[in-house]
Amino acid sequence: MNKFCAASAATIVFCLVSAKADAQVPGGVVAQPGPTDETVGSTAVTTDPAAQTPAEETGLEDIVVTAQRRDERLQDVPVAVSVVSGDFLIENQVRSLQDLGATVPGLVVTNSVNYGSAPLSIRGIGGANGGGNVFADEPVAVYVDDAYVSRLRLSTADLIDIGGIEVLRGPQGTLYGRNSTAGAVLLRSAEPTEEISGRGSIAYDTIDTFRAQAALSGALNEAGTVTARIAGGFSDRGGWGTNRSGPQLNTGRDWQVRAFLRFRPTDALTIDLIGDLSYSRSEPGTIAISDTRALRDEVTNPTGSNTVFPYVLRPDLDSVRENNRFDLNFRTYSITRGRNVTGRINYEFDTVTLTSVTNYREWDQIGSQDSDGTGVNPPNPPFVGGPPITNVGSNFTQAEDSQFSQELRLASTGDGPFTWLVGGFYFAEKNIVDPVSITNNLAGPGGGGTLVVFRADQLTHNWAAFANIAYAITDTVKLSLGGRYSEETKRFSDTQSVTLIRQFDPPGPAFFAAGQTLLAPPVLNLRRKDTNFAPRVVLDWKATPDVLLYASFSKGFKSGGFNVFRGNNPVFEPEKIDAYEVGLKSDLSSTLRLNASAFRYDYQDLQVRTPVPSGGVGIESAAEARSQGVEIETTYAPMRGLRFDANATFLDAKFRRGTLSAVQAQSYVFGTNPAVTPENIAGNRLARAPKFQFAVNGRYGWNVGSALKASVQGSVRHQSRVFFLETQQQAPTFRGSAWEEVDARISIGERDENWTVSLFVKNAFDDRHFSQVAAFFGLPNGALNEPRRFGAQLDLNF
Repeated sequence: MNKFCAASAATIVFCLVSAKADAQVPGGVVAQPGPTDETVGSTAVTTDPAAQTPAEETGLEDIVVTAQRRDERLQDVPVAVSVVSGDFLIENQVRSLQDLGATVPGLVVTNSVNYGSAPLSIRGIGGANGGGNVFADEPVAVYVDDAYVSRLRLSTADLIDIGGIEVLRGPQGTLYGRNSTAGAVLLRSAEPTEEISGRGSIAYDTIDTFRAQAALSGALNEAGTVTARIAGGFSDRGGWGTNRSGPQLNTGRDWQVRAFLRFRPTDALTIDLIGDLSYSRSEPGTIAISDTRALRDEVTNPTGSNTVFPYVLRPDLDSVRENNRFDLNFRTYSITRGRNVTGRINYEFDTVTLTSVTNYREWDQIGSQDSDGTGVNPPNPPFVGGPPITNVGSNFTQAEDSQFSQELRLASTGDGPFTWLVGGFYFAEKNIVDPVSITNNLAGPGGGGTLVVFRADQLTHNWAAFANIAYAITDTVKLSLGGRYSEETKRFSDTQSVTLIRQFDPPGPAFFAAGQTLLAPPVLNLRRKDTNFAPRVVLDWKATPDVLLYASFSKGFKSGGFNVFRGNNPVFEPEKIDAYEVGLKSDLSSTLRLNASAFRYDYQDLQVRTPVPSGGVGIESAAEARSQGVEIETTYAPMRGLRFDANATFLDAKFRRGTLSAVQAQSYVFGTNPAVTPENIAGNRLARAPKFQFAVNGRYGWNVGSALKASVQGSVRHQSRVFFLETQQQAPTFRGSAWEEVDARISIGERDENWTVSLFVKNAFDDRHFSQVAAFFGLPNGALNEPRRFGAQLDLNF
């Protein structure tokens, strides 16, 4: 029995359906072998040229990745990188990056609490939990078709016609800066083909989710020098759970269309033009986690019965979570519209290759959110006039983001002992929120309610120069040296106003009018400039033709910035990292692959999200943090049609020194602003940094007669408990429990894959857990993972 089959009861169930034979799996080993060399995005898979059907395939494939900005075999690259193919995304109902949690070693994902805020985390380092800092940069850099994407919104977007995904773990500042202190995720669109081909997929499941996508590709002229691919997708999520106080939640509707045009006038020159339009509407649900019974019981008494306990679990939480019971009475939604165009030119000279990547991308977003999660409509407090209160707290955001980037690279193409790459990068971005408004209907004089409005914009310019050289000291030993110099400037403007919502007219001369300005601090106009040089050194040794050992040292950098919600300090400093890693990549036989890595990160001024009790969030710097661990990935294909893939991660990620702002009060009257004081966080764990993760995926395929094929597959993913707040970790309210999800699928179709019909189950044992807990008004609100669902899928190819 596979050693992972003893991990748990759910894993044993999985092992009964076992194995994977011909599709990309967790752990980064590519799939979909074919009779000839096939390129999927920029990930090439080479297989035996003898004609085979999927049920007859055996052995391990070669995978070509671009982790070092050139095409190289995965097993020859001294970088911790995993690959997920486009076929795996389709076969496993992966709608967005949110669905890849624990599939890749060290990758932690979250469900959105709204505004597309679902930050990614790699090896314990991730973006601001809740994503609510608006202008904060992400430590996990995302690239689409070689173009850098700065905003977080992509993490919740539908993945349509994707050729492959590479996940690079560890700081990538030399070749995939900017700000990639945790790693990088590289998405590649499926590329045009000369022959006419197409594919389509339709799926429906029991939580009323419908998804359809299609792609058509082929040459536009007889010579085949102009090829094109057009793809589109649509999804409609009917929602799940019950909402006592309002409409169905966890609903959404998305569509996207992409056109990919390729022009190859000569064998040396390739010109790509890629454009897409997207629309996303989501209505997520969150659950109030702490004890706020005084609010939920709709008892309003300014003398104290509105007391809340942020660090005490509500007594009925288990029942609420297991039964998906929500209680939101204010419209919670976000609508995001995106437009993108990328131009890519690749020219191969005799000994060098010149690459240019030009990109323009913009997003418009609007939305609102129920911030208290209680469904309460409290009566107006004494002496407060005006319209009745219909919600305790809410917020509204309207934002615009636009970015432009240009990258030029020149790389050697020879096979000699010396290879090199040099490049330059320019990036400009403009971010606007106009407005972000926060309503607290029980705050202010007499509980008349306050409306806090922020209007802010930020303009960023970044330029960088980078280089990487490698020299083969011997036939088996290679030394690589690289570095990136970056210079970034930010100009920031922010206004704030606080007004009273309802009049407060107590006995006596005091009178507070509705709309009265309570606070209007001076306008902030700030500017900062950050510079950095991030080096990289790698030594690798090809111990045998099938075994690679490597050791690396690199530095990373993430620029400083500004807090839209101001908090204790409107400015936060740059984040820096020293990273050490050793690794092994080995093909132990034609059927067994084992890759492993061990790492240690030392962070200085790690940027951490801290809640602002009056609403919003801030970014503060933790003086020192350490993340270290071990990752293992393995693939075993013992016989034709049968394949297992597994990965496991151990992570130790803690703060070594520093203080962060925290609400220390164990209780307070809602509507008042509890005191925020520094807390020593030395010894606390980093947020979203589980000690253990593992994933096992398997598939078995066989022929049914002469015309059909069938397959059965299953997977198990496990993640140990996490913290969602860096402070107050002795309390249970900002913790995420350990979870384990089991998926299974059975398929039948033609051997030439013209059609395939599948039945599937996701989260078969209905494991319910919070994938994200964010602080609203200092109180924890959680986003649940999706419940168990059964479904059917039809895939067509021609």
